[in-house]
Amino acid sequence: MSAYNTTLSSLLDKHPSIVTKLSRRQTPSNPWFSTTLHAFRSTRRHAENIWKRTHSAADWFSFKSLRNQYHKLILFSKKEYYSSLVTLASDNPKHLWQTVNKLLHRKPSSPLPTTFPATSLADSFASFLYPNSIFLSAATLVHHLLFSCYSS
Repeated sequence: MSAYNTTLSSLLDKHPSIVTKLSRRQTPSNPWFSTTLHAFRSTRRHAENIWKRTHSAADWFSFKSLRNQYHKLILFSKKEYYSSLVTLASDNPKHLWQTVNKLLHRKPSSPLPTTFPATSLADSFASFLYPNSIFLSAATLVHHLLFSCYSS
């Protein structure tokens, strides 16, 4: 029994014990989200939990008031942040448009065509090339005839 205990204890000493940790947020928070908003959100959530527990009208009005104030603070904070971004970029039109496109989540359009069925793409390619190839072969023939006359 003692050999079993020593073997088990040496194995347990060799391997670390399982530790449970809370995961932290990997992505950064929104740049407009300030510590004031964070504190106000905590207050609003606390009021919401009190209302959920009591279901009283006074707690509902308290929560509703805090919720509306929090929403107004978020809108104000976003407005201030985005206005400052546009103001900072207003001196340079290129940076201004880059900022506007970034804020509106615009992506540059692709110069490549959208997908077509293979047959229609091949037909449109051939219809473009065929008249031009006749013109090119005629021009090559004329060029060959003209220069072959002068070279002899």
